[in-house]
Amino acid sequence: MIPKLTHLSNNLPVLLLPMEGSESLTVMVLTNTGSRYEKTSQFGIAHFFEHIVFKGTKKYPDAQKLAATIDGLGAEFNAFTSNEYTGYYVKAAAKHVTTALDVVSDLLLQPRFKTSDIEREKGVIYEEMNMYVDAPSRHISNLFNQMVFKGTGLGHDILGTKETVKSINQDDFEAFLQQWYGLPNMVLVLAGKASEVESSKLHKTVDEFFQKTYPKRIEKRRSVESHLTDGSFAKRRLHLEKRETQQAHLVLGWQGFKRDDKDRFALAVAGALIGGNMSSRLFTEVREKRGLGYYVRSSVDQYHDTGIFGASAGVDPNRVEDAIAVIADEFYGIVNGKKPVTKEELKKTQEYLVGSTVLSMEDSSSVAQFYGLRQILSNKIETLEEVIEKIQAVTEDDVHNVVKRLVKESEMRLALIGPYEDKKRFEDLIQKF
Repeated sequence: MIPKLTHLSNNLPVLLLPMEGSESLTVMVLTNTGSRYEKTSQFGIAHFFEHIVFKGTKKYPDAQKLAATIDGLGAEFNAFTSNEYTGYYVKAAAKHVTTALDVVSDLLLQPRFKTSDIEREKGVIYEEMNMYVDAPSRHISNLFNQMVFKGTGLGHDILGTKETVKSINQDDFEAFLQQWYGLPNMVLVLAGKASEVESSKLHKTVDEFFQKTYPKRIEKRRSVESHLTDGSFAKRRLHLEKRETQQAHLVLGWQGFKRDDKDRFALAVAGALIGGNMSSRLFTEVREKRGLGYYVRSSVDQYHDTGIFGASAGVDPNRVEDAIAVIADEFYGIVNGKKPVTKEELKKTQEYLVGSTVLSMEDSSSVAQFYGLRQILSNKIETLEEVIEKIQAVTEDDVHNVVKRLVKESEMRLALIGPYEDKKRFEDLIQKF
């Protein structure tokens, strides 16, 4: 597959990804906006916007009409909001690409912001918030991020708060649309059946659909530089939430680095080696050897200006100190040389990363996201072959060096949900790391 980036006459970037042998086609639009760029009084608007456009557009006036159109194709459609991007897509049989384009373009160019829909959807989002708070294995990551990124755009939940969501109105959505959804601030990705993606007829159809009338919006890609920081974590090292759970949920980690760092492939390998699969060090030590918990995994998060390198786990509340010590030891063991990376271990991890990446490329929506996110976030095309080559080029020394670069004494942060009253107990514990 040879990716091709082109532009429509109205400056919309279009990424063409022809897939030989595929009979599906994914139409995906990614936008250069997310929760970290929101005003304090409007936390959650990027995610709320993603919800509300599905409530009706000029051509598809209500949610039922929109859903019936897609369901009638046997297709799937959805959207997602992150800290730094938002995405919308329809995946369908290639013969239905015209309808898919019509729907996606209408969502983003001609949405209807009806007050009745807005007020009704607030209740839906409140329940989404409740659902995640009731799931401590998910909520713990929010608490960790809020602690380490306090005072920055990354330091609040993507969903916002019930208070900020309650205050959002039709005018706010109109302003948000005009501020962030200009065509140059998005990328349209077409991934799937090669003969369709490469068709000049389809390219004319794309041009027609994205010429739809829409309010005045930004005419060039929006700079996000003013929203970025120096990447440093806040000073606080511990967040404890007392909750009568049957399992203690924790996230521990260190400050990572930004998305385009030169060591990002070594970090990907390090993360997978430490806790990326069922044969990783964390899974072996925490679950298989000691039976301390059910789930444990490493985490590597990277943003424009900073990142997180660490792990999460759900463990026996009565043995939480043991679990924290074992998890931390897998990171520090690489730093102090007590648990060096072996050649065999490295090879196995590289094959895992390459294999899982290749397998994901069999699906048109995954291909669209793989290439589209690199384009919208880094403004460049990084091919699958280039990614594989860089993963395979990582050495044992590269892994050791990148872990040493990030995992520093007295810098580990810890967020914990569990049935604990004594905060000092964990303050004393974290001082050991």
